[in-house]
Amino acid sequence: MSLSPRKTTILTTKIQIRPEAKKEFANWQAKLHALIATFPGFASLEILSPATTSDLDWVLMQRFDDAESAANWRQSPERKTIYEELKAYLTEESKSKLQDTEAEDTHLQGNVTEVFITRVNPSQDKAYREWMAKIHQVEATFPGFKGMYVQAPSSGRGQNWITLLQFDTPENLDHWLNSTERQAILQEGESLVTSLDSHRVVSPYGGWFASLAKEKGKLPPLWKQTMIILLVLFPIVMFEFKYLSPWTNLLNISLGTFIGNAISVSLISWPMMPIAIWFLGWWLSPKEENSQRITFWGTLLVLLLYLIEIALFWNWLNK
Repeated sequence: MSLSPRKTTILTTKIQIRPEAKKEFANWQAKLHALIATFPGFASLEILSPATTSDLDWVLMQRFDDAESAANWRQSPERKTIYEELKAYLTEESKSKLQDTEAEDTHLQGNVTEVFITRVNPSQDKAYREWMAKIHQVEATFPGFKGMYVQAPSSGRGQNWITLLQFDTPENLDHWLNSTERQAILQEGESLVTSLDSHRVVSPYGGWFASLAKEKGKLPPLWKQTMIILLVLFPIVMFEFKYLSPWTNLLNISLGTFIGNAISVSLISWPMMPIAIWFLGWWLSPKEENSQRITFWGTLLVLLLYLIEIALFWNWLNK
């Protein structure tokens, strides 16, 4: 049996937003997310902001479980209507080129990312989608906002949502996280969320890969770093859901999240990441003469480890 990554269909839309329409465009982003999240097969939505303040280029990346789901979204009257609204915020050149194209998977680019893992009350799923659109509408207006990524539970199953929020600097990210605007919206959503855990990732993942960079002369590719992060983060989060959440749920959400973060970051930094890098260093930075072969087999091994982790925790939280 061969193992390969799950193939998803990704629709990429490149647009140019007029500088004076950024606030209206932030409102439109919230409407887009609330709408597209209701479509069958929706996997995630990434909205990438310009690399510089003078740049006008934005990228919308819409991921679906399969080509049929993506096609249904592209042909829907709902998409046509909301894209017509979008044209009011575009430059004249961008209006004439507004279309979706299929693209290969990419990673969010930027300097600092906050990863949120949210366990949502199943009966509040619709209300949570609306609440999430509201909080994104506000965060997109804060200085340094770079983009966001939302991963819904697979095919409507499960309760865990994953959100990657990206800002240009830790200071700007903290400004939003500690803002009175965010605290007010969080209070509105307390009844919708069973638990909330967050982790900060500063590109290129701090000094975790510094030893490999010193030895090989360069850091491992970002996609390999990301795969390792997921490999070590997933079991930590599962253990926290099982053993820590029953205690932190009794606390204020701010204090409970801080405790979870402190434990997670400590465990990732030591001993989990050093062990993972030692075990998979040959794959992270392979020798040049065998790099393609080693990368192929190493990727299959990491995917297999993913499957093993998922199998081990499949019914674990329900016991």
